[in-house]
Amino acid sequence: MQLQALVRVFSAGIVGLLLSSTTYAGAIVVAPGTSPPGGYVPLSAFGIAPMAGMSDEAIFNFNVPSFTYAGQSWTQVGVVSNGYVVVGGGPSSAVQSNNTILPSAVAPANILAPFWTDLDPGQGGELRIGVLTDGVDSWVVIDWAAVSNKSLGGANSFAVWIGVNTDPSPDEDITFVYGSVTGGNLGLLTVGAQDDSRTVGDTYFINGFGTAPANGTQLRVTTRDLPVSVPEPATLALAALGLAGLGWSRRKRSN
Repeated sequence: MQLQALVRVFSAGIVGLLLSSTTYAGAIVVAPGTSPPGGYVPLSAFGIAPMAGMSDEAIFNFNVPSFTYAGQSWTQVGVVSNGYVVVGGGPSSAVQSNNTILPSAVAPANILAPFWTDLDPGQGGELRIGVLTDGVDSWVVIDWAAVSNKSLGGANSFAVWIGVNTDPSPDEDITFVYGSVTGGNLGLLTVGAQDDSRTVGDTYFINGFGTAPANGTQLRVTTRDLPVSVPEPATLALAALGLAGLGWSRRKRSN
């Protein structure tokens, strides 16, 4: 398949996370499958420039062509230095270096995590985003190329491919692909995904349990019967105290 770069740079813009106010159902599965390129293809091969200014503990938000994940359409992604994507974008508080099993109420909502570990592009490696096409279908591609672990070195190359809704195959189409990778920073690594409600997700690998990704690994992310409906935790807590009218707030962590 011959791929070509369709769009090289997206406009960046901070976008808010969506809070679900909508019962537990549905599923997310991360499992071996085939990817559009048949393996890891660095975006540098298409002349796409690296993200300028990407550093340790950083998130860059981008407007992208519409795509489907977990039963909803999205037009933004937040690319995090630590090896995951926040679907819908996110604030600085969505950047976490400590990986966990998914689903998790303490993990960032709505994430695609091909290689969630403590990475530091400031020590080496580059991140890129672009759209590739085979002349018929198109994909948003986020690429971490030879990005360094935070401690003890080691480089990791991997990417997320996301099919867009405007091509002839608009269904959900998400894959993780891997070039040369380590076992994660200090052996800590999550490969998985979770939805916007933080109640539905899947962990393919975590901290030595499961099948670790390696050069040539291809994983497909599929979802079913999503989005789910869940009570809003903050609303429930306030209602139990008879203080529902007071509202609530969440502090934003500074970089």
